[in-house]
Amino acid sequence: MRTTIDIEDDVLAAAKELARLQHLSAGQVVSRLLREALVGLKASEQPLGLQASGVGGFRPFSAGDKLITNDLVNRLRDQEGV
Repeated sequence: MRTTIDIEDDVLAAAKELARLQHLSAGQVVSRLLREALVGLKASEQPLGLQASGVGGFRPFSAGDKLITNDLVNRLRDQEGV
């Protein structure tokens, strides 16, 4: 299904890079990632070959059972003086 959504530039760039690495369309990658997020599938549960080898200069990793929020990141930045 075609639709129009606003995606931030860095997220779109990462999705396009994943698509290039996995020989898929950006739409297929975004759909898969959204589906995994909605059902709670963790990166470690992804089938082999679908795990990202690196996107946008960093390798994605699972946060485990902890939810990483912008507030948490900002508090850590404040603590470290970044």
